[in-house]
Amino acid sequence: MVAEGASLVFQRQAWLVSAATWLLWVGTLGVWAAVGLGLLAEQTAPHVPAAWEELHDHKILGFWTAGLFSGLSLWALLFPGRWRWFFRGVWLIAVGMLIATGFHGGELVFHFGMGVHRP
Repeated sequence: MVAEGASLVFQRQAWLVSAATWLLWVGTLGVWAAVGLGLLAEQTAPHVPAAWEELHDHKILGFWTAGLFSGLSLWALLFPGRWRWFFRGVWLIAVGMLIATGFHGGELVFHFGMGVHRP
């Protein structure tokens, strides 16, 4: 996120664009790992019936976030530098989705106590 923002400010620095692209790819792998671990947790963690709606929203947001970042990664691989303004707009939407997904995940843990060991 910071590298992509810095590439906006320092447009003649090719290494920033390259770093932003590599970080996007690594982050996309990370988001899919988080989706996989979230699906595993859904199967193994004790459920809190009051949190089911929040859990559903978090899961849907997680898939959308992973999909958006996967699309951005594919775009950066196939069409580097093309329609950069469009790429950055979708990137901002994806970052917003990531924040929303994290917020709903935090609600599951801190408000509903999912995944928290209770002695």
